[in-house]
Amino acid sequence: MRLPVPPVRTILAAAWLVAACASPGPEPVRLNEDPCDFCRMTISDSRFGGEAVTRAGRVYKFDSIECLVGWSRTVKADAVRALYVIDTQHPGTFVRADSAGFLKDGFMKSPMGKGLVAFPSPRAAEEQRAMLGGRVMSWAEVLVDTAPAAPMEMR
Repeated sequence: MRLPVPPVRTILAAAWLVAACASPGPEPVRLNEDPCDFCRMTISDSRFGGEAVTRAGRVYKFDSIECLVGWSRTVKADAVRALYVIDTQHPGTFVRADSAGFLKDGFMKSPMGKGLVAFPSPRAAEEQRAMLGGRVMSWAEVLVDTAPAAPMEMR
């Protein structure tokens, strides 16, 4: 006895459903290969940067938090699924921007020179501030306070 074979449409619908339910997140950065999607500089330091994932599933990569902020100002908020920043203490590790803690002005030179770095939580940022100085900020404060670098012109 032969088992019934499901119609092609059923298989395609099931595959589409599985793909649609997948939750896209940040992708690994290929250092010295991937360009920043805002300023076009090559991403070369795993301690800095971020990514944006759109509702359509596209991932945009940035070499600094400042570039992520600049890009986020160019798109409608409802087009973005999530924004991620790199945890400075754990290079290459992403945390959601809205749950991260940030330090500005001080100890580290970020790619765009603003000295803005991310930590996995506000508490972690506060612990680092006690040792290194700077100002602790939330993501909402970063969005208001950070004047992003202008994007490079496409040549």
